[in-house]
Amino acid sequence: MYKFFNIFIFLFVFMQTLMAKEPSLATLVNIVSNDILEFTYENKKFSCLAYGVVTIDEIYKKAAKNSTCKKSIEDFYNKRKDLAHYTSSKMKVYQSYPIVFKNDNNCIINIAGEKTLSEFLIEKGLAMKKPLFQDKEYSHYFHNAEKKAKANQEGIWKENIIKECASHIE
Repeated sequence: MYKFFNIFIFLFVFMQTLMAKEPSLATLVNIVSNDILEFTYENKKFSCLAYGVVTIDEIYKKAAKNSTCKKSIEDFYNKRKDLAHYTSSKMKVYQSYPIVFKNDNNCIINIAGEKTLSEFLIEKGLAMKKPLFQDKEYSHYFHNAEKKAKANQEGIWKENIIKECASHIE
């Protein structure tokens, strides 16, 4: 029932966005992880996932319990405790953010002008552009953010996470 209600709310907000042809302003109510955020819009609660990226948190959830992939991510977060809650440093609960809904609870969340949460996560090495990502509007931005992260050896680009977790990257 709860899942049906969430889907209904998501579709309602999505349809509002399509009709308005501009982002909806939603209020952030909870930061679940770096890539999962909960918002309210017209007193309806829904979740958004960072759009167009594969995040370390997502890979960690998919990895087997005692795998080298999971161990690498745990080691990474132990070394960089500040990045475990990186999104909390960029976004504030009870603040409103422009959101454009995409597919499967994925949202484009602008947090600094036109710059999206996905771009910030990529630049910090907490995410990478999805391998088959085809959105022409955002692909260029994500590519540039990934290039910057690789050049600065940020996050997954400094550690062996990409190599050890390749089978979990979709």
